[in-house]
Amino acid sequence: MKNFIRRLLAVVAILVHAPVFAEDIDLFISASASSTDVPNVLIILDNTANWNTPINGTTRFAQEKAALAATVASLPVNANGSAKFNVGIMLFGESPVKGGYVRAAIRPLNSSNKIIYTNLINSLDNNSDKGANALYGYSMAEAYRYFSGMPEYVGADEPKRDYLGNITGTAQSKAVYAIAGNAFTLSTSKVYTPPSLGLCVKNFIIFLSNGKVDNSDNDGTAPSSQCPSNLKSCTAKDLLKISGGNTVDIPINPTGESTNMANEWARFMKETPALGITTYAVDIGPTDADHTALLKSMASVSSGKYFSTAADTSEISNALNNIFSEIQSVNSVFTSVSLPLSVNTQGTLLNQVFVGMFRPDPDANPRWAGNLKQYKIGAVGSGVQLQDADGNNAVNSLTGFITECARSFWTPSTVDTAWSSSPRGDCLAVANSRISNYPDGNIVEKGAQAYKLRSTIARTVKTCNPTSLINPIMASCTTLTDFSNVTADMLGVTTSAERDALINWATGLDTKDENINGVTTAETRLSVHGDVLHSRPVAINFGTAQTPQVVVFYGGNDGMLRAVNGNQTAAIGSFAAGSELWSFVPPEFYTKIKRLYDNTTPISFPNGPIGGAAKPYGIDGPITSFKGDIGGVSKTFIYASMRRGGRALYGFDVTNSLTAPSSPTLKWKIGCPNAANDTDCTTGMSGIGQTWSPPQTLLATGYGSGASPLLIMGGGYDNCEDTDVLLAGGANHSCTILSKGKKVFVVNADTGAVVKTFDTDRGVVAEQLVVSDSAGRAKYAYTADLGGNVYRMTFGALSPANWTIQKIASLGCDTTAPCTANRKFMFVPSVVANGDVYTILLGSGDREKPISYYAATKSVTNYFFSLTDKPTVSAAVWPGNADCGAFIICKNSLLGITTSATPSAADLANKKGWYLGLASTEQVVTSALTAFDAVVFSTHQPAVPVAGSCSNLGTPRVYNVGFTNGSSTNGTTDRFAVIPGTIGLAPDPTGGVITVDGIDRVVCFSCGGSTILSPKLLTGRAASSAAKGRLYWYIQK
Repeated sequence: MKNFIRRLLAVVAILVHAPVFAEDIDLFISASASSTDVPNVLIILDNTANWNTPINGTTRFAQEKAALAATVASLPVNANGSAKFNVGIMLFGESPVKGGYVRAAIRPLNSSNKIIYTNLINSLDNNSDKGANALYGYSMAEAYRYFSGMPEYVGADEPKRDYLGNITGTAQSKAVYAIAGNAFTLSTSKVYTPPSLGLCVKNFIIFLSNGKVDNSDNDGTAPSSQCPSNLKSCTAKDLLKISGGNTVDIPINPTGESTNMANEWARFMKETPALGITTYAVDIGPTDADHTALLKSMASVSSGKYFSTAADTSEISNALNNIFSEIQSVNSVFTSVSLPLSVNTQGTLLNQVFVGMFRPDPDANPRWAGNLKQYKIGAVGSGVQLQDADGNNAVNSLTGFITECARSFWTPSTVDTAWSSSPRGDCLAVANSRISNYPDGNIVEKGAQAYKLRSTIARTVKTCNPTSLINPIMASCTTLTDFSNVTADMLGVTTSAERDALINWATGLDTKDENINGVTTAETRLSVHGDVLHSRPVAINFGTAQTPQVVVFYGGNDGMLRAVNGNQTAAIGSFAAGSELWSFVPPEFYTKIKRLYDNTTPISFPNGPIGGAAKPYGIDGPITSFKGDIGGVSKTFIYASMRRGGRALYGFDVTNSLTAPSSPTLKWKIGCPNAANDTDCTTGMSGIGQTWSPPQTLLATGYGSGASPLLIMGGGYDNCEDTDVLLAGGANHSCTILSKGKKVFVVNADTGAVVKTFDTDRGVVAEQLVVSDSAGRAKYAYTADLGGNVYRMTFGALSPANWTIQKIASLGCDTTAPCTANRKFMFVPSVVANGDVYTILLGSGDREKPISYYAATKSVTNYFFSLTDKPTVSAAVWPGNADCGAFIICKNSLLGITTSATPSAADLANKKGWYLGLASTEQVVTSALTAFDAVVFSTHQPAVPVAGSCSNLGTPRVYNVGFTNGSSTNGTTDRFAVIPGTIGLAPDPTGGVITVDGIDRVVCFSCGGSTILSPKLLTGRAASSAAKGRLYWYIQK
């Protein structure tokens, strides 16, 4: 019996290839082909007997017709009148036709066609246009034949079908038939003319249902005249089988319509590569649970959505507008998900989800939009979903990002005119939403914290007390002062007027009149919130679980470290929910402000414009925290790292965030001021690189009687790692013995004094995984470096002078000998503890080079590794010592898993772990998280540039494998699933126990949900045993 106790908490020179320097943002700003293909939308309208049902003095038919006509009439077009949507209409056939027919082919809904289609919808008659049978499976089968340009099943038997020269029916119908793009060429045609299926076109079905189907027994039986020639009669299941589809019934509950084939057809059309049709189902006036289950399944299996509405024009219109909003959505990107820890409920997280966002500038200019938005988790059936402030599903399953009409917390609930000068947004359900903060939807800069920031002029913006006027970066930085005290010299300008302009603009004033209203001194600019690119927000609850008082701390590349009231609705003192309490600008950012202000010098990237420069970064690294006793006094500290923004770590005392919310205390700044040398470094910090590694807190028995908190952090990053010589097999770095970051630092969390320094072979950007004893004191810490090496640091009861580090694995190359282009470890390992045996799980990859342009990096073969470490066991008793040495693990020490088969226990017993093969060019781009015996991580495979391709973002995958043997725990034979949507690089998996609707649930983001922003409900032996961190205790009795 096993008990599980987890603790969670190109530039190419002539004749030679010159090395180039990379960043992960290349994925978002590198030149890529784009598509102007317009989405195809087929509306299938259930026009059978139910649509005559009386309701509210009219009929379902009248309500649906009015809603559909209004929606089509209001669909947007481009400025030149061209279409943003291609739209067609399918109705159910009149007797004796069994199935659907194309009443209006899918055509561009330009300015003129919109009028013609609206007139057609308004002309539909509740008697003469009524269908005979509600046969959903047959209608979906007909839709498949139409989209595919195949011979019809029954669609050519209906007189009102769309063919050139049709003179049947009303003038409105004839006007449709007269437009080019008919479903059939002639009255005698039996083969469909399909809608345009360009390389990047997306296809959709909107299924408007009017009630229970006529026959759920495989959707009826058609006579031989409507079946393929080899069948005397056929069902919708027969038709699906003939088409090559999976005919196994999809389970639904209740089961009354489980044999209807509409959902199996929806699945098949989604899985057909050339089509990829997404189905939206609208359940109008639902009265039957069996039928609702069928519609929900049709949407679910095709990555669509189900909408339930009353038989009411307004509700139906709202559903249709939401659907069209999602269909026309554009790509957005986001960074990490953060959850606040409750101070009183052990191991439980508050139900608040914070997402830091960024949107790259389309012209590669340095000023990028950003925001911090808050959502929540809601229970839906047996699962969970991300919900907005109004309790609605917040995620667009097509893009994997926020849906277009969602409203995040802190966003107003009524329409304003803040964006009149720069309309943006795709929510069609809310009139005038393009000029409003409401709803913010998938528009990064709208609503949320940026909205609250734009709602005020007076801000508390701090910086270091400028004790060095010659070089402010070298300032001792021991106290804070108002940012307005910064001088012109510090900002790199020469006049007081320039200084004033930069300070006013940086603190938010609309000095350049961005909204073109003539006001430049008494309002905040639209672009006030910069991108939250790599900073991982930390949310701290200063209240109780019952009465939270949450403050969120995070950095942005407008140079600001921010403290924000993270409550959903409650104020902190005079600061409303979502408002900024204070912000801080580091001296390292002073001279970068003017470039953002000018917004002219573009960001350099492969094949980009000449004359570009690296993106300017501020406090772009992760934020971490300490909460505990210092000398018997309760304290809360935060630590801000800079990533590419600098070589410093800042410590702040934020203990008084409730009593004095705008008055933080700067405790210390440690690090080095110069990018290229160690001149003027603080004591003990020589050799530190850019501060990428998140500092982790620990206690050690041998230091301060085990009561003085410490920080442990990697030495950081050196730009030598950015090098790529653009040749397969060439160097993927230019690092030397003089490169920075080849250390692990342990510092006093209170004073910033260096307590211990460990040396490593290459830079360490990963955080350190601390393994503690039963008293909470550090026994070991594990980390990895950019040379592909893994290390164990030993603490125990020893004093700092006797703490040691040992390299336990060398996996950068296929042998322990050096190689030209090595594997890199950029992320903290997940560690599984089983007594004194530790399983270390981590993957290799170079997240900073995410595109195929970097040939040397692309040629590296990456793996996900599982290593067995036995710190207390003599090396002599280990298996495989002859592979590469008794005290080191190399690739030959491990069992290779390169097929879908699970290795046997006997094979695993002879090795010191295993490695899992990935696809060619695939890289691991996140840390790993282990919970319920499974380890989850994500990868990225760069896209190969192809003329006319739809996206350069590549293929993201999320893996779920058993940590003991690499077996699939994904629910399929595949160990991975491709992440839906276009999300770029996945964020780290994160989660824990969260109280959702009164029930504790184990929830994880980026763990294999339907999208990256869709939480996944994890199940195991007991919800209380789930973990929130990367250490996972596995105890077997």
